[in-house]
Amino acid sequence: MKNNLLLSLLVISISILNGCAVVSAVDATVSTAIDVAGLGVKGTVAVVGAVIPDGDEDE
Repeated sequence: MKNNLLLSLLVISISILNGCAVVSAVDATVSTAIDVAGLGVKGTVAVVGAVIPDGDEDE
């Protein structure tokens, strides 16, 4: 009886920890995707800024 209880607790705790690992992996993936998208936007802004003059040149 005691072994069944310990086995049940072990299975439940592994299931809970496995769920946390999945959440962490998804969080890392989403964070990476957001960072990559942010870099793409910054690169686009830099290119557009270089192509389109903004009128700040001293004459």
